[in-house]
Amino acid sequence: MTPYFLIAFMVCLFAYICHTVTHFFEYKGHEFKSRIYENFLTIIIFAGYIAWVFMIFLDPITMDLSDYIAKPLGLLVGLMGLVLFVLSAKAKKGFHELDHLVTEGIYSKIRNPMYLGIILLHVGFPLAAKSLLTLLSAIIWVPLILMWKYWEEKDLGKKFGKEYREYKNRTFF
Repeated sequence: MTPYFLIAFMVCLFAYICHTVTHFFEYKGHEFKSRIYENFLTIIIFAGYIAWVFMIFLDPITMDLSDYIAKPLGLLVGLMGLVLFVLSAKAKKGFHELDHLVTEGIYSKIRNPMYLGIILLHVGFPLAAKSLLTLLSAIIWVPLILMWKYWEEKDLGKKFGKEYREYKNRTFF
């Protein structure tokens, strides 16, 4: 195991823990109003995703898969994730919290396209690069993302009531 891979993994893990703790406190009703905290968290999350990209290329264990299967399939899944992520950010006009329910564009079909996109990224690109440990790290990241989704959906249900329940019933994920 290379020390650089471990460092990248630890940075990514730290970012995911910070993000999860923030979601948890928001779910419990705490509001983070400090711009300093928001900027700090944004930098940490960005650093975590950069570290995750490094993990793909520094992964010391590669999968013994055919390039004809792994690369196209992984790229397809990863690019689908990237497209979902970008479309969701565009539909919400950024990453800030809104005072209305977004149900247009990609949100008319998928409730959490950003989270689904991140999950697909975590599976697709490591598969394309045949990076075994990075792909296996999704075992850590995906449950955390699903917790974020759970907490966010509970909050949206409280905030928007019947409108959100109806929206939830007609959309995926």
